[in-house]
Amino acid sequence: MSALDMANLLIDRHGYDIILNNVRLNTLVYWVQVTSLREHGRPAFDDPIEAWGMGPTEVEVFQAFKGYDRRRIALPRGAVPSDRISLSLVSQVIDEYGFLTTYDLVCFTQREGSAWRKAYGKGAETPMGDGLILASRDGLDRPGKAGTLASAIETVNRTWPNTFELLQHA
Repeated sequence: MSALDMANLLIDRHGYDIILNNVRLNTLVYWVQVTSLREHGRPAFDDPIEAWGMGPTEVEVFQAFKGYDRRRIALPRGAVPSDRISLSLVSQVIDEYGFLTTYDLVCFTQREGSAWRKAYGKGAETPMGDGLILASRDGLDRPGKAGTLASAIETVNRTWPNTFELLQHA
């Protein structure tokens, strides 16, 4: 299994439910890896993860979808796994982190005690191996909705239902 396979599964299952750009996709693939390490004691994929400026990045995933820039990625690039463990991991990650915006995911992934923070402190593109991930707070801390951009957007939608639709056409 590769990181790209996991990215393809995320896109296939959730590319129309949530907006997946390259940063968000890479971050969610990272959380699939964290969840697999924490829950199953083994990595979901063997591809290296590096600490880039926007967060954990799997180079193969980034390269496959870099043409999208910041736009929504809706179509997988290659094989889509269908095994029970991969499906379960992706479902669990979406349940736990899918409500977060790209900004929220970046902030949560870069928080104090995270593997990204430890690796990026050593310099950009530093590898984030399994040992570093397991020594971090990643997968132990859970993101909350309070104080997130996702929460603010939800409040605006609830209070003024047509605001974002009006802004979209402004």
